[in-house]
Amino acid sequence: MKKIIFTLYILTFCFTAFAQNGRPPQEDREKIQKAKIAFLTNRLDLSVDQAKLFWPIFTEYDSKKIELSHVYSQKKREIFAKSEDSRNMKEEDANTLLDIYLDQKQAELDVEKTYMKKFSEVLNSRQIWRMISFESDFRRSLIDRSMKHDDKEEPKRGGNRN
Repeated sequence: MKKIIFTLYILTFCFTAFAQNGRPPQEDREKIQKAKIAFLTNRLDLSVDQAKLFWPIFTEYDSKKIELSHVYSQKKREIFAKSEDSRNMKEEDANTLLDIYLDQKQAELDVEKTYMKKFSEVLNSRQIWRMISFESDFRRSLIDRSMKHDDKEEPKRGGNRN
C-alpha cells in the first residue's frame, strides 16, 4: 500500500512539473522517467528475478524508441523549415514527409517486434500486454494533466454569453 501511495505521489509531482512548463526541462524529464518506472513496476507485479532481467531490456527498448523519435522528428523539421505552413507546402515536400512518416512507423514496428521477443523471455503475455497498455495510459495521463492545467491558466473572459 505504501508503494502505491508513494508512486501516486511521484506521478502527481511529475504531472504538475510537466504541466507548469509545457515541455519539461531535463530535471523534470528524469522525475517523470522515475515515476514511470515506479508505476510500471507496480503495474507489472514483477518478481525480484523478473525485475533484474526486465529493466535492462526495458531501458534499452525505451532508449531505442526515444532515439527513433528524435531521428524522425529532425527529418520532419528539416522539411518543415522549407515551407511557411502545411497549406503552402510543395507537393514534393509533402511526399517526402509521407515517406518519412511511413519509414518511422516501420522502424517503430521493427523495434516493437524485436523487443516483444525479448520481453517474452522474461514476462508472461499478460505482463507484456499490461506494459504495452501502460505506455499509452501514461502518455495520455501526461497529456490530460497538461491540458487541464492549461485550461486553468486561460484568462476568463467577462460577460454573459446569452
